[in-house]
Formats: sequence, C-alpha cells, structure tokens
Amino acid sequence: MRISIDWLKEFVKIPSSTQEVADLLTMLGLEAEESYDTTQLTDIVIGEVKAKDIHPNADKLSLCQIFDGKNELPVVCGAPNVDVGQKIAFAPVGSILPEGIKIGKAKIRGEVSNGMICSESELGISQEHDGIMVLKENAKAGTPFVQYILENAASIELDITPNRPDCFSHIGVARDLSVKMSTPLSSPNYNPRIYKKNEVKDMISIEFENTDECPRYVAGVVQNVEVGPSPDWLKNRLESIGQRSINNIVDISNFVLMEMGHPTHMFDYDKFESKSLLIRRGKNGEKITTLDEIERKISPEQLMITNEGKPVAIAGIMGGLDSAVTFDTTTVLIESAYFDAPTIRKGAKSLGMSTDASKRFERGADPNGAKNAYWRVVQLLEEVAGGDWVPGIVDPYPKVITQNPIVLTRKKLDLLTGCDIDDSFVIHTLNGLGCSINGKSDEWICTPPTWRPDLEREVDLIEEVLRVYGYDNVPSKYHYNGVMEGHNPDPHKGLAHIISVLTGLGFTQLFNNSLQSNRQVSLLDIPSVKILNPLSDNMNQLRTSIIQGLLKTADFNIKNGTSDLMLFEWGNV
Repeated sequence: MRISIDWLKEFVKIPSSTQEVADLLTMLGLEAEESYDTTQLTDIVIGEVKAKDIHPNADKLSLCQIFDGKNELPVVCGAPNVDVGQKIAFAPVGSILPEGIKIGKAKIRGEVSNGMICSESELGISQEHDGIMVLKENAKAGTPFVQYILENAASIELDITPNRPDCFSHIGVARDLSVKMSTPLSSPNYNPRIYKKNEVKDMISIEFENTDECPRYVAGVVQNVEVGPSPDWLKNRLESIGQRSINNIVDISNFVLMEMGHPTHMFDYDKFESKSLLIRRGKNGEKITTLDEIERKISPEQLMITNEGKPVAIAGIMGGLDSAVTFDTTTVLIESAYFDAPTIRKGAKSLGMSTDASKRFERGADPNGAKNAYWRVVQLLEEVAGGDWVPGIVDPYPKVITQNPIVLTRKKLDLLTGCDIDDSFVIHTLNGLGCSINGKSDEWICTPPTWRPDLEREVDLIEEVLRVYGYDNVPSKYHYNGVMEGHNPDPHKGLAHIISVLTGLGFTQLFNNSLQSNRQVSLLDIPSVKILNPLSDNMNQLRTSIIQGLLKTADFNIKNGTSDLMLFEWGNV
C-alpha cells in the first residue's frame, strides 16, 4: 500500500521528514518497506527528445538529442519506448540518482552520451523499469523534475499485515499517527444529504438471495454527469501513489478507495434492463466479460450482481464490461456495499483474481463505513463531473453489525506489559483508535469500532495500548545476581571442532529434511517410523539414517553436471 505524505497531511499533522514518518509507522507495526523522497531528485531536470536515430553500432540502442532547457545533448538510450517529442526525466552529467549512482560522461559503443534518460525505477518512484518515464506534454524542458512531480510526491510503501484492513487507506494510517503523536485527526467531508422524498426508490431496488453474503448494499443515482478527464488535483493525488488516471468517474471511485479504504463501483444506469438488482450466487455455465476485457466462466463459488438474470458484476471483485461507464454515460448508479469476507476470498481465489477491492473485502471492510463512502462519491461526482444527485438512498441493512464489548482489566494490562501505563494514556489510545470506553481504572468495558475486526479479546486491546506506548519504552527487568560457574564439559564442543575441520578441508555441510519417502527409507533394511498425517507421500516417514539424504543430494548434483563433491551431514535419526 503506497501512502502519499501530502495526502496524509490533509488528516493529521506529521513530521516534515519522510523518513521520520516511516520510522513512526514501523514502530506502530506498519512496516515501511520503501521510502520515496523528492529531496533525492534535486539534480534531475525535465528534458525533451528532439531527435532519435538508431545507434550506428547497436540495433537495440538509440542515439537521441535531448534539450535540457539550455542545450541539446547527445544521449544514448536503450529503452524501447523513447520517441521524438517526448518530455522525459533527464539526469545530466554530474547528477546523482537516489541509489547513489553518479552520472558521468560516457562513450557507449563508440558514441558519446552526456547524461541519462531515467525510468521510474531509477528515480525510485516505482519498480517499473521496462521503459523510460514519459511525462505530460505540457511539461517544460529545463524545469526541475521535483517541481514537475508535485510538491506531494514524497510517499511511503507500507507492508500492511492482513489483520489491519483499516490501514489500506490514508485515513486509517493517519488515525494511527494521530494517536501516536497525540494530534487531532481530521475526517474527510462526507457531506450527507437531507431529503424529503426518497425519489431514488423509484429508480432502483435491491434484493438478496442470502443476506449473510451481502449484509449491506448502499446504492443511489447521479444524473447528468459528464465523463471526461479528471481535474489536475485528482490526477495528482492518484499519480502520487502510482495510480494511472482513467477518467473522472473511475478516478473518483479509486480516490475514495485509497482515501477511505472502502471499495465502491459505478454502473452505467442506462445499460440496465430494469430497476431491479439481485445479489446471488453464480450459476454453472454463466459467463461475464469483466472490465479487463476477459471473459470469465462463473460458478457457484462467486457472488454476483445481476440485472434481469444477467450478471453485471462479480461482487466485491470486478465490474462487468457491459455495464461499464463510458464517455457516453450520463447517469450512474453508485454501489457502496459490504460483502462477507470469506465469500469474496473464495470467489477471488477460484477465479485467480486479486483486485484492490477484493483485497479489502477479503480482509474485512467496514460495514458501517459503506454509507460514508457513498456520500463521499456523491460529493465528488457533483464537484468534478457536474452531476445531479437524485434525492434519496437505497440501503438495505437488515441486521446492523456491531463489535462485541471487551473487558480490559488493569491487572491483566500490568501483567502483560510489565510496566505502569497511566489510565489517561490507556483511555486516550483506545478512544483515538475508535473504541468507546466505560468503566473505572481497574476495569474498562471497551467496544471496538467495526473498522477493526481484529480486536476481539482483551489481549488485543493490550497490544494496541502497548504498540502506541512503544515497545522501546518498556523497561528491561532482568537482574543478574552472583556469578555463574560451571565445569561440566560441553558435549557440542567436539562436534563443533569436527565441523570446523571438515569445512576447512573444503567439505560442504548439508541440512536435509528429516522426513523421507517410502522409497528412500527402503534403501536401508532398517525398520521405519511412519507419520499418521503426512504432508505428502514424499514426506511420510522419519529418516532412519542420514545416508539417504547424502545420496539424494549427490545424485542431484551429478545429474546437473557437478561431480566433484565433498559432502557431510550430522543430525538426529
């Protein structure tokens, strides 16, 4: 999950240093895998490809003329997508790339190259390295690349664990930072509407085959939308986290997903044959062409959104092409639903699909966040697509989902943390994370928010308090008194010496699996020990000797051309 630093600043006041933010998140359990900071790109400028010729001595190289705002310079480039007229990220001679590589004047296959045309990977923006980074046509040659790539380009790549679905969003990450730094948290503007008559009920109705698989389905309609390019601010937000802008309607859905973490989908309302949508299991023999233009065979493993018996979307995974928004669309149906996590997980796995939406539903989206996501989409549609909201909302939610209260005791808190944490800190932390708390200092009754399905037991709450408190702040309580002396011989000392001697003589030490197959064990006439529930037929018996493993390793190496072997192994049999 890529997080934009500037986007986070909309919700919480954070340190100016990207690395400091990354360190804070790592200490909170949100491991920062990669940090991208524009301060490492101050040497890079925008260039324009003025000419391109085939390298006279290498067919796969191009000899380009790059205008850097002052001069035209010859540059050798190996990227297949370089072309005349492109605006590119240019590293002139003397510049230093994020990985510390200094660009010098070079001679490549006999031709002088004064600089380098960069890919996103070389700039540290993404892992894309198959071609150069092509910039927008309106980019001006000679402009600092940092200025082009936005003031909000600094971002962090987070490795989110499956138990934290709330952190697959900017607001979720901001919430954790807010609690850690004791700073206020600002929420997005959901802008819920008040209406006298629910007019949209005349346009759409929702039915369920099984409400356990789709406990909630929020829907509404916006008319008179104009599908077109997104405004710069919306494009920039998505580009700052590595997402490509498609059109204003699709971009709104992606924006809300990354901001709030709740998947939404928009259908072209005029492509429906009736006003009725049925959420049901798929049927054998059904097919649907999804938005990626792939025809997929449907089975009862998938949950489907259907209209007049025809699938229009794979619920929680991907929409259908036949009901997709196009540039001719004028009326959209907004879907903001909550689907059962195991149902979506099984459906996605059976299709071999993994989408941004399915990843969030699989881990557990917030059922009570569906309506807020809907209102956010409505507000953005009116703002960037000129739409007119049809008053009313369809929101079948037969059984409101809540979290069970958890009793947190001071005794258990002290026992597991090993330190004295103030009551005020405990209450501040849990309140900040969204829990409601009642009770006194020796016992609190806490009700977690529905966006935290991982909080189920007392120890879960204690873990939350401790990770915000800081594991590095827990004092060590080990005390060593006296001197320990021993004269018993070390039984492993001689073995360690033997291993050292053998490896010094050039032997290779092996560590083979102690589980073997019937065939391997039968090589020696020694009674074997069978495993009742083996992982596979190749690992169904305990080894009776280490010789089988040595022979198997030797056989593999000889068959692959390595016959000069010196091997040894020790272990239990």
